[in-house]
Amino acid sequence: MAWDQGIRAFDSAVLYRATLQLGRALEILGIPPSEIKFQTKCLRYLGLAIGDAVEHQPDALLSGIPARYHGLTDKWDTSPKAIEEQVCRERIEFGGGTLYGVALHDGPDMRNQVGLDWQRDITPAVAWLKTAKAAGFVERIGLGVKEPDFIHEFLANEPGALDYAGLTFCPSILGPLMKIIDASQSGGHPFTVTLMGINYGQAFTLTEDPLTAPSFLYNYMPATQAERELMSRFYRICGSTPLLHLAAAVAGLLVTHFPDVVTQIVTSTMTPSRLVETMRLVREAEVPAPVWAELKAAELIPREFPTS
Repeated sequence: MAWDQGIRAFDSAVLYRATLQLGRALEILGIPPSEIKFQTKCLRYLGLAIGDAVEHQPDALLSGIPARYHGLTDKWDTSPKAIEEQVCRERIEFGGGTLYGVALHDGPDMRNQVGLDWQRDITPAVAWLKTAKAAGFVERIGLGVKEPDFIHEFLANEPGALDYAGLTFCPSILGPLMKIIDASQSGGHPFTVTLMGINYGQAFTLTEDPLTAPSFLYNYMPATQAERELMSRFYRICGSTPLLHLAAAVAGLLVTHFPDVVTQIVTSTMTPSRLVETMRLVREAEVPAPVWAELKAAELIPREFPTS
């Protein structure tokens, strides 16, 4: 289905354990791996939830995970040897000779869960990826994160290393995202920005006032009271326009107005129909002009953001 829709770039991660399925699908379809662009993520993997290891993910996120992954939890290995092992396994399972990109996965989560020392955990991994890039094994070095500020931190600590920045996305972080887009072209080493999804966990799929809705995920963690209040402001202004349509419209406008900088990943496509629906939303979703105006007046999106 993805191939028929014209999709030629695919994103995975060591954590997802989905690369082998992609490699096998390409074999079954008779598609040479060289005909697609495949990028993945490293640092973060699944390990046993034993001893003092605890599950870091909220129950609402775990409820949709297959039983084969139960009893496992986030683990981290940032050593160059581990990065090499993770990346080599991803390439073998994919089946191609070159990886289009390798991103460092969720450094902010590592910092929150087990602590992060930049010189121990990030710089050596970047150095190994630079070596792999120079050898032609990896084409691009990236990030896959949920926190916009971490991208600026990376740019400051690893100048010239970043080729692409993947960020979980929704309209409520449009202001910080626009600053990242500006930074992507203002330095000596330009990079692209990849929007990872439009749901922001469950926040932009709600069909009732987030202020009083049952517990939901905001950026894949349980929404705080402040996040509920923020989402409620979006909800009340959007009125009959679904929040998901707003998120899709913003993503589509970003790709349209910044075609050399912004790309979009279609995430959580567990079924062919979900893939088609999400692509249609990003391409076709519309928001009435009065809603755009009110969102800007309320400073929920930047006034300078192009809405047509």
